[in-house]
Amino acid sequence: MERQWAIVERTVALLASGMNIMRLLLAISLLLAVIALAPSFAQEKIAGNSRVAREGTEWCDAWLPNATKTDLPYALLVGDSITRGYFPQVEKALAGKVNCGRLTTSACVADPAFASQLEGFLIGYKHSVIHFNNGLHGFEYSEEEYREGYQKALELVKKLQPNAKVIIVLTTPLKPGSAQENLTARVEARNTIAKELATKYGATIDDLFSVSKDRPELFSDPYHYKPEGIKLQTDKVSAAILAAAGK
Repeated sequence: MERQWAIVERTVALLASGMNIMRLLLAISLLLAVIALAPSFAQEKIAGNSRVAREGTEWCDAWLPNATKTDLPYALLVGDSITRGYFPQVEKALAGKVNCGRLTTSACVADPAFASQLEGFLIGYKHSVIHFNNGLHGFEYSEEEYREGYQKALELVKKLQPNAKVIIVLTTPLKPGSAQENLTARVEARNTIAKELATKYGATIDDLFSVSKDRPELFSDPYHYKPEGIKLQTDKVSAAILAAAGK
């Protein structure tokens, strides 16, 4: 940053000292150098304010049927592959009562990309309920970064969907006895943060953590669930959304 400002100062001095042809050409060259370096200004700012941790495979997809209908409340389910797993059953269970859409992504709330993904499905929509399930990705981020990212997401919802009822999910545990079981302690730390933010923002809690805690028979792999596990999650999520929608 000091280097770029030095170039600007030198250019200004040259312009002020006289306008013979050689000095003018040199001044133009230096100004063009500053312009060429402009992207590095932005990169430095991003690197200084937001740490990015990528996973081996990143993904994001959304599905918002009935997006223009207003005859029923609309629930946006924001989450990851766990949300993508129970969404079809929740949509079916709430048919005729609440229209449902989903935004599912591998981005942790601490990932700077998450806010942009979320914003795209808050602008121009009228959501009655927003159901948040985010906590199984981005373990490279600290709990403090997780808190900060989650808070930013909730502030974004408050700004763009001020009338939506927010439900915050307690993230599901890792399969007991699996190689990833040690991450459950991180999940519990994140769930503590989620509870604190729910209190701060007046959101309700949907406790999916307890549904599969100490129940390895419900898991299909260290993260995901068999149909019986998904059924338990579906019942819990559907009830939480119906209550928030006043149904």
